Amino acid sequence: MKHLFTAALITLASPASAAGWYFEASVEGGAEYWTFTNETGEVSSRRVRGNEIWITRTDQMNELDANGTCDFNNCRVSVTLDGRNAEAGERVSIRFSNGEKLDFVAAGGDILLSNFDTAGMGATNLFVHNVRRAEWVEIGFGGKRHRFSLAGSAAALDAIRPWMTGGKQ
Repeated sequence: MKHLFTAALITLASPASAAGWYFEASVEGGAEYWTFTNETGEVSSRRVRGNEIWITRTDQMNELDANGTCDFNNCRVSVTLDGRNAEAGERVSIRFSNGEKLDFVAAGGDILLSNFDTAGMGATNLFVHNVRRAEWVEIGFGGKRHRFSLAGSAAALDAIRPWMTGGKQ
C-alpha cells in the first residue's frame, strides 16, 4: 500500500503536458500551481528564458475551488518575450484569435496581470478565460511581438483538478 501511495504522489508531482502547454504543482511552503508554455517545457528558474506565458494559481491568499479556477486574489499571469518582461510604462498589446484584446501600460516587474489588485482582476480573468477559448494569442511590448499557440492550454489548465479533488475526478 505504501508503494501505491508513493507512486500516486510521484505521478501527481510530474508535469502534465498538452501540445506545448504544461502543468506543474509545487506544494513546498504553500501551494502554487503553474500552467505555462515555453520552448523547452522547463520550470527551472535557472533556464534561459524565451517567449513564455506563465499562469500561476496559489491558495496563499484565497482558497481555490474544486476546478482550480483563477479567481479573486489567487491568480497571476507572467509573460516574457525574448527573455524579458514588460518594463514599467511600456505599452502592452494582447490580441486573441477570437477578437478579444487588451491594451494597457505595464506596471513593470515579472507579473504582467494579477488578481491581487482591482485594476487587474477583470484583465486577468479575461486573459485566462480566452486562453481556453481562442486558437492563439499575440502579445507585444517593448518593440517585440510573439504569437503563442493555445492548443492544449485548456487541458493544461484543467490538470489542476486532481490536486483540488484529492485525486477524484
